[in-house]
Amino acid sequence: MTPTQFKAKTRNFATEKHLNPQIVQRYYMMEKLLERIVESPYHDDFVLKGGFLIGSKYGLENRSTVDIDTTYRNSKLTKEKLETVFSELTADPTKDGIRFELKGLTETREADYYPGFQAKFIAYLENARVPFKLDITSGDSIIPAALMYEHKLMFEDKTIHIPAYPTEQILAEKLHATFSFGKDNSRMKDFYDLYMIPKLERIDEKNLYKSVQGTFKERNNQSVFKKLYNQEMPQLMKDEGLREKWKRYQQENYFAKDISFESTLTSVDSLMQSIVEQEKVERKQNFKRSQQMNQEMER
Repeated sequence: MTPTQFKAKTRNFATEKHLNPQIVQRYYMMEKLLERIVESPYHDDFVLKGGFLIGSKYGLENRSTVDIDTTYRNSKLTKEKLETVFSELTADPTKDGIRFELKGLTETREADYYPGFQAKFIAYLENARVPFKLDITSGDSIIPAALMYEHKLMFEDKTIHIPAYPTEQILAEKLHATFSFGKDNSRMKDFYDLYMIPKLERIDEKNLYKSVQGTFKERNNQSVFKKLYNQEMPQLMKDEGLREKWKRYQQENYFAKDISFESTLTSVDSLMQSIVEQEKVERKQNFKRSQQMNQEMER
């Protein structure tokens, strides 16, 4: 693909989907890096999650992103390891003539939950220059286990296969962020995702409960979900600061313009109610097992 073709294709796609052309160009280059990873010896080491995965599953017009989020597995995550990996991945241009340059690799830790690294890349196609980021975390709880996801390339009749988060784990991390940050939350993309995903895909409530349990436990935030729900949900519902942040998110993202703040919180409320119900079922089962064990010991 020539730079002229690249700009024309991404511009036409952006116009059709009501997107900024720069978002489409960035997305194209990010999927080309993923294609390079999939075709490398590291194809099983990176697990895809976050906005890129959501945009791939439900359409870029329904969820755009500015970076790739992944978690790293199979070996210890170090800066030296990633430098070696990215050196190999960027050594040669792709068959499309795209050249990747690693511009920076910095250690990150978001709210003490996501230790990892952020890699900054620039993708070059002759005189076209597209910057983007790849975030890498490690040690994440993934329940159910990561699945093999099929990503369809934007402008080619080709599908790449990459390990990815199951839907329930995506929701679990977003629910954790929502209740951890509370009224200070600036992640309106999570509110959108928690509204949109359950409308487009059936959620396994038992798996969601297990995912949420694992995520909260991993992040040293174990909680009785009924208590958390009763304390925090009403506060989120009536917070004017969150409402204003949502309005700004709507203005910046075409796909959110017709979704009210109340609708997003209603979806969060519904998900939390299902988790509270699963917690109730589990407590009853545990109590029953405890009674049976006591009866057996008394015999």
